[in-house]
Amino acid sequence: MRGLAIRVDRGRPGEAPPTSHSLRPRGRCGRHRPRARGLGQRRRQRNLLGSDHADGLRADARRRGRRRRHDHRCRGCGVRLRQRHHARSLCAERAAAQARRQRDEPRAPALLQRRHRAGHVPPPGLPVPGRRRLGAPYDYTGSYVVSSAPVVGNPASTPANPIGPPTITRVAGKLQFGPATVVDAQRTEGEPLNWFDKNGVYWESGPWGTTSQNSFIHRSTDGGLEFHIDSPAGLRPDPGPGGGDTDIITDDQGYDYFVDLEALVNLGTSVSNDNGNNWRKNPAAVQNTTVDRQWYAVDNGTTSSAADNTIFLGFHQTAVGTFIYSSPGSTGPADPVGGLVWQSSSANAPQPIADDATCAQLRFDPVYRDLYYACNEGNHIRMTVGHVAPGQRTGIAYRNIALPASPGGGGPGHLFPAMAVDKSGNVYAAWIDTNDNNVYYSYSNDQGTSWSSPVQVNTAPAITNEFIWAQAGANGVLALAWLGTDTPGQPDSFPNWADDPNGATSVKWYGFLGVLTKANSAYATIAQQRFTEKPMHYGQICNQGIGCTVSGGDRQMADYFGFNIDQAGAIRIVYDDTTNQHNGAGLFEARQLSGKSILGTNVKGATVTKNPVSDPTGDAQWPHYSPTGAGANQPQFDFTGLQLGQPNAGTLRVKMSLASLASLAPPAGKATSLWLTRFQARSTGDSGEEAYRVFYVGAQATGGLTPSFFVGSTTCTETTPQNCKVLNYPATTAVTGHVCGNSLVADVPLSVFGNPVNGPLLYNVTAVSGGKNADNDLYSDVDATRSFDYVFGSGKAPPSC
Repeated sequence: MRGLAIRVDRGRPGEAPPTSHSLRPRGRCGRHRPRARGLGQRRRQRNLLGSDHADGLRADARRRGRRRRHDHRCRGCGVRLRQRHHARSLCAERAAAQARRQRDEPRAPALLQRRHRAGHVPPPGLPVPGRRRLGAPYDYTGSYVVSSAPVVGNPASTPANPIGPPTITRVAGKLQFGPATVVDAQRTEGEPLNWFDKNGVYWESGPWGTTSQNSFIHRSTDGGLEFHIDSPAGLRPDPGPGGGDTDIITDDQGYDYFVDLEALVNLGTSVSNDNGNNWRKNPAAVQNTTVDRQWYAVDNGTTSSAADNTIFLGFHQTAVGTFIYSSPGSTGPADPVGGLVWQSSSANAPQPIADDATCAQLRFDPVYRDLYYACNEGNHIRMTVGHVAPGQRTGIAYRNIALPASPGGGGPGHLFPAMAVDKSGNVYAAWIDTNDNNVYYSYSNDQGTSWSSPVQVNTAPAITNEFIWAQAGANGVLALAWLGTDTPGQPDSFPNWADDPNGATSVKWYGFLGVLTKANSAYATIAQQRFTEKPMHYGQICNQGIGCTVSGGDRQMADYFGFNIDQAGAIRIVYDDTTNQHNGAGLFEARQLSGKSILGTNVKGATVTKNPVSDPTGDAQWPHYSPTGAGANQPQFDFTGLQLGQPNAGTLRVKMSLASLASLAPPAGKATSLWLTRFQARSTGDSGEEAYRVFYVGAQATGGLTPSFFVGSTTCTETTPQNCKVLNYPATTAVTGHVCGNSLVADVPLSVFGNPVNGPLLYNVTAVSGGKNADNDLYSDVDATRSFDYVFGSGKAPPSC
């Protein structure tokens, strides 16, 4: 047994604290006494309830002709009584309510509304004498038991009301995606997730592994054209520990919430109120231990105020059950509670809301104000649904609905299920069957009570499938993204790159997207296409979670990838690409450029980035994020453009243009200035296998002296053998180059890269700038250009000077 006592603000300044009632032997409340409704009473009423409400009470009494000289009113709770004999039952109820408030959240607004209709309390939203406002900070104490033993008697699932399956029409997807954007040129990262805040700022987060105790946040202020790590040290944004599963969201105040799993022991939750420069952290956010795979969801309330915001935190406790906790939204940098102090949201707390399971990301529906949690359960999906009244954070009555069985002969798996809610409140669940490896979906039009018979989404060449994610848009529009290969079989049984790299490359995985229209009806249309232009993984994908470390399975990408939609409705997918020579999980983003958005609008304004590419100035601050804010712009690292060309068939010319090269001084904290142009090309790996190697052309200057030019192919820093963590760009081979005004120009014979550059295309060409102290350092990421693909022989070569 562990005790918990948390002291927080009791309410707004000037608001009366909660009171209790003293009951006399014959049941009368000692505070219920008649008093004249004179000027003093009216003033007190205005002070306590607000003048509008007080005037409304008097006007109502005049309309009914029932205004009396004397009213009976409890001075403690503010309740007006028609007769004194009501005191016993009413105040007994008040005393019980007071006991509940001492251990839990206040009553649900629905109950307050019923009592208001009965004439007992003022309307919800108005301060009640003797009570705090709903959703305000409060005192509570409690105790909880920590146990790893299975819980007996968790709430079971009720079978869903069946709906017939929709008839499917299949068409080819026609959405256009641009060249992959390099999110981070150095760090590998598994399980990437993305989020757009109310201003369109792009957030991404993912873990780096428990052995490193680090997880990362990347942030883009230009709509995802370039990203920078949220840390002046190039590591995690907040204090450790961590390195496990992550999630990041923002609320309607623009405040940021980050959660990191701490070695399957506890969850660390952090809040930033200044766009990621400063983070406050609670390293032991929940009362449970042996927890895993946490997800956030945000309820922005019904007003523009922070007071009714709620952050929900879902997770499962191994062999115990699933839980959904809640915390008030942050009110600012001085708030010690919002997003940091958590308690169970369930009416059955501390009992789990259901049995232990692998669950999808939480989703909150602002239309019907329902919270959804989809989990794998046997041969079907279990959907947990809880209705959330405005401002409600605890006492939520959850129900568990068993969806129809998966048609593939197995159950939902590989690994997490997916779910989404569209703008009309229709609910969708999707999963991959563990037996036939197909993608299935089901829908509900009545808030999760009734569900359609599942239907298959994927078709060839997506024969075997993994890692599904979902987002919904306009009424009846659902988007599903997953990884697929045309090789039949079980993902766990494919050749493992670490043991058989040549065999692994026979199984090529691509990213697939399926957009469903009229997905909530009897006749749905599915448009399937790829969102990656080349393979993004080879061979085995291990589905054993952390057990892959014991079996030696390939878990380089961890367990999933995510996608979201931006303010224009465009699909934005963050994913790992392990096809480099290290089998390292390089972090990329795929962006929808044109076509219909899932919000029902047309995606406009974005075009395919082509060679040469220009870059805006003024975005090369160092550091980008720090406790004192962003640093000064560094003109020597501030790209204005990047151009590739070929003066002859055997030579590649690279021209990197900067705002000013008057100074070549390195950024603060680094000894050497660095400019790199990196790209991937089909080549061979270290064992002769197919690989999309990372090549680069670079320049470096130590101590501000004349730069030298070089080329190479990346090396990788590993924490354990064949576990690539950091890509390094050493000066392997010197080449001819020079400074031409504010440009760095290098001519590179294709033969000097050390490995063959096969095929006609260089993928995701990107220039990055910063500084380093050594080749295997974490470089400062000062600026980056947009990514583009270069076709050999296309365009004119840039002038040598």
